[in-house]
Amino acid sequence: GIILQSTITELLRIHPSCGHLIYSAIPNLYEVCLGMTGTLDSLSTAQNRLLKSYNFHRKTFLPSAFEKKALNAGYSKSIVQVIHGSWDEYFGALLNEIQDELVKGRAMLVVFEDMSKLDRFATELKVRYPKIPQYKPPLELTDTLQSEERESVIVRAIRRFTITLVTRSYGRGTDFVCRDQGLVK
Repeated sequence: GIILQSTITELLRIHPSCGHLIYSAIPNLYEVCLGMTGTLDSLSTAQNRLLKSYNFHRKTFLPSAFEKKALNAGYSKSIVQVIHGSWDEYFGALLNEIQDELVKGRAMLVVFEDMSKLDRFATELKVRYPKIPQYKPPLELTDTLQSEERESVIVRAIRRFTITLVTRSYGRGTDFVCRDQGLVK
């Protein structure tokens, strides 16, 4: 017998779309999308907008099964410095810290609350930079980078004498891997 197109359409459970595929649109094809991350409470504005675009409306926060590491673990309180004062005092203290760590051959991640604070610091650093031979201009890890460029910065960030300016969204949840044996000491 002859099978009618309407019968095929009615009984067919898979409706393939042929000729094009937009990977970012795949989640829109599902009735229910579930996701999980350990850094849900520290997502950037752009990341939260992306979640909304994929219809993630509810968030559930669960306590971590892993031990929390104290901020500045391994440093005595006398080394940790909180700067209250003007922009110049803040910049000067941070610049001194950067210079001290460069002399030791360390890699540094300097985390900023948002892009405007990072930009202000980066602009000032172009004028008032550490006057030592190890200094080279900092890398920047922000939401404005394309995926390949972002991965490149993450790989290069953990090398001796490297300064990386980072927005808060990369301060947690980004896996920086140290392959430089000079830093492991």
